[in-house]
Amino acid sequence: MAAMLKDKGQLTFEDQWPSMRPIILKLLQQEPVTQNEWHGIFYSVHVVCLWDEKGPPKVKDALKDDIMDFIKRAQQRVLSHQEDQALLKTYIAEWRKFFTQCDYLPTPFRQLETSLAGKTVSSVNKKPQNEESIVRKLMLDSWNQINLCSNPEDKLQIYRENFEKAYIDATESFYKMKAPQYLQANGVQNYMKYADVKLREEELRAQKYLEPCSGSVQVECFWLKKNERQLTDCCVNVLVSTFRNTILSECADMIKANETEKLQLMFKLMDRVPDGIAPMLKDLEEHIVNAGLADMVASADVITQDSEKYVERLLGLFNQFSSLVREAFNDDPRFLTARDKAYKQVVNDTTVFRLELPTKQVKLVS
Repeated sequence: MAAMLKDKGQLTFEDQWPSMRPIILKLLQQEPVTQNEWHGIFYSVHVVCLWDEKGPPKVKDALKDDIMDFIKRAQQRVLSHQEDQALLKTYIAEWRKFFTQCDYLPTPFRQLETSLAGKTVSSVNKKPQNEESIVRKLMLDSWNQINLCSNPEDKLQIYRENFEKAYIDATESFYKMKAPQYLQANGVQNYMKYADVKLREEELRAQKYLEPCSGSVQVECFWLKKNERQLTDCCVNVLVSTFRNTILSECADMIKANETEKLQLMFKLMDRVPDGIAPMLKDLEEHIVNAGLADMVASADVITQDSEKYVERLLGLFNQFSSLVREAFNDDPRFLTARDKAYKQVVNDTTVFRLELPTKQVKLVS
């Protein structure tokens, strides 16, 4: 050690980097390194940062070049797969491999971080765990720059055309196979629960796996949010739109049976689909008109003789239908409008007053 320190010329970046670089490449490629090599990289980083004034930025720049080169080769391996699912699997495998190295490669470079940040070694060792190291940040930023932002005019082109597209296509293929099987085996009402759960799961999964918006660039944020919507729209199309008529076929019976929880779930699903609500509004209107008029006919012998009872019955029906709209459809304005339209038809219908009632006939005979 003393002999080495006598000749500071051997402690410059240019002298140390040729022996450092092969070890760094091994670490990037997850190849085994010997104990001497591992200790040697610590020593080389330390002496370069300590004895070469321009050493720290040179180490960082050289390290970045090798990291970028490694990522570009990983990108080529990913893009060599033309089939979407294979591409996605390869991307995930390469990312996991690289992400693992993000925890190991920074370790020998603590002295570099000390020199670049102007901190003491003890302060670097004591820094909070959530404070990202300079080398780790360099690795992650380089990955994003190459895999997500290689086109300066469209920074998300590679992401959108490869990873995001493969992700959405794989999700669509999965549910195209699973959804019909589940519907056939479990029926409409259980399928609605299944579809609702899966839609929520996929929305959460999109937030987790699709690239999050940094908030720093509005255009990037717009595209990322759009991509999340594309995944959601894809899932809605496969899980709900495809079976729209099958699901809606049970709406009328649910309304008649006052199954508000099931109707609420159907409403939640159909509100995601273009024109999905219109058939439900029609079923509600028909129910209110038919149920309202049937109730008036059933009570005809009373309400035709007593105007007060007639008004009470109308109010009772209004409250009954309002309760249905509130509990099943959360007082959605579209359903409130349908209720009012149908209820007005019940109020304006005078059929009940033209009925030949048995009580009237008895009075005429007497």
